[in-house]
Amino acid sequence: MYGLVDASVGSFKGNATGVGALDRRITKADSGGMSTSHFGLRGREDLGGGVGVAFELSAFFRNDTGSAGRSDAIGPPVNVQTDPFWARASWVGISSQDWGQLRLGNAATQLFVNSITSNAFGDSTVFSPLNLVTHIGAQQAGGTSWANQLIYDSPNFSGVRFSVAHSFSEGRGANSSARVLYEPGPWTASLVWQAAKKDPLTFADGTTNNDMKTIMLGGSYDFGAAKVFAHVGRIQNDGTSAVPQDVAYRVAEVSVAVPVGSGRILAGYALRKTSDMPVPVPSTAAGGNIRRAVLTVAYDHQMSKRTDVYALVMSDRTKTLALPVPLSTVGASGVSAVVGIRHRF
Repeated sequence: MYGLVDASVGSFKGNATGVGALDRRITKADSGGMSTSHFGLRGREDLGGGVGVAFELSAFFRNDTGSAGRSDAIGPPVNVQTDPFWARASWVGISSQDWGQLRLGNAATQLFVNSITSNAFGDSTVFSPLNLVTHIGAQQAGGTSWANQLIYDSPNFSGVRFSVAHSFSEGRGANSSARVLYEPGPWTASLVWQAAKKDPLTFADGTTNNDMKTIMLGGSYDFGAAKVFAHVGRIQNDGTSAVPQDVAYRVAEVSVAVPVGSGRILAGYALRKTSDMPVPVPSTAAGGNIRRAVLTVAYDHQMSKRTDVYALVMSDRTKTLALPVPLSTVGASGVSAVVGIRHRF
């Protein structure tokens, strides 16, 4: 059994889906700041000859309220349902040292894996600039994990690894993705492609059923005194058959992690923008269907092998094409300041 509990308190303006023009500042205790709180079970049976069978079952929870999942259900226009219990992971697979691993079930998408393993803020879906403009409240369909996946992960070929994944349609329209990673030494390079055509069966991401294609190029270099990350990408939103669209979003990110004593200084900036015409939304909606820019600066102090504390400031700026007619462009901005603690078990 394993897990992580993350708790924070601070002054927030806006939320992970993007600051809106009508948002007001609130002070709150929250869960899942630098990492989403979760627990799980995993194991592996050795069948001999370098072959084994592995499984993972993992669930999200909110330690501030004791509730399961990442969020409660939210009605229109967000249309978020609650998470299934094993929303984080529920898969079984067979692996070989020579041939790689084949998994079947619910698991993180290759796009999300690529993001969380190659930015200074890791898997944070509340404070990581890259994750906020690409996945959370982004113009992105399909969620951060897909159900009904068949995933192949290759072995390491002299620093090169790749994964391909397909989420079976079951009458909804299939999702597919592929990722290539090159790690020859202190630097890494990755390329990921994703095509999403259906609503996910994990719900709390707040995604849509738009037909969307995403490509992202990432890289990092460890200088010793600092590790630098960068990404550029494109999200193409073709809408639905009922409401077709042709909107391309460009994504760029740079972040850095600087070791300082028993801690790290973290900083990151990410931008998502479009020059096309997105579908307008009510002025009360979360911001950012034209532009969103997020800047986060943090200090993360390692108290022990399993426990760290953090303090950070995050700036979120958005531009949204808003209803009613005549349409208007609404700008919004907010600064949040937070302290928190994270413990792994």
